[in-house]
Amino acid sequence: MSRLHDLNFFVKLGTAFALMIVAWLAPDWRWGIPFAALVLALLWVTRVPKLGGYLKGAGLLTLMVIVSWMINLLLQGIAPLDALAIAAKMAARLVATTALFYFVMETSTPGAILAACSAARLPAVATLVLSLLFGIIPMLRDEFERIADAQRARGMEIDDVSFLKKLRFALARGVPLLVQAIRTAHAISFSLTLYGFDLSRKRTTWRDVGLMVEPRMTWKDPIR
Repeated sequence: MSRLHDLNFFVKLGTAFALMIVAWLAPDWRWGIPFAALVLALLWVTRVPKLGGYLKGAGLLTLMVIVSWMINLLLQGIAPLDALAIAAKMAARLVATTALFYFVMETSTPGAILAACSAARLPAVATLVLSLLFGIIPMLRDEFERIADAQRARGMEIDDVSFLKKLRFALARGVPLLVQAIRTAHAISFSLTLYGFDLSRKRTTWRDVGLMVEPRMTWKDPIR
């Protein structure tokens, strides 16, 4: 698993995009569902952290996609079995896509992303966007879990309840999560201003970035 963390961020990102394209090119659910199951199996084999939490979210996503697409397609006059087949195909695509990028997020540290972007000489804006995109989502997920722990500490039963109540409680966490997201964005913006972030200034990297990203600089290596 540690070697997956050291793998170049762009190699992982490119692989995820390629597999995502394969998932979206699947002709129907008979191909899409096995492919999504294969992607999930790969996450389990590689022991991606916090996989259980992702699987719960993926299950909820699958249910919401199937129900919403079924209702939409049935209102358009499509036969129930045909509507279910289309809904299952879309759910499989989304599960495969989210699983692939979940893998990228969980195996890429902000430092490794910055090092890879700097070595590739990407523009500062692109580097900033990639770092924030793949760094802030895990932060918000952890905040979502902390909000749930705070609800439990206040005596709210959110575990041994019906699915509809779990869904309602999960949606209720959206307001504090949104507030925390705004605060985090403000803190990041303030930090960038405080440290003199300038889009016109070129950045350097102290890591050796190739196919693999070296975790640290050795004493004999010069700073580049």
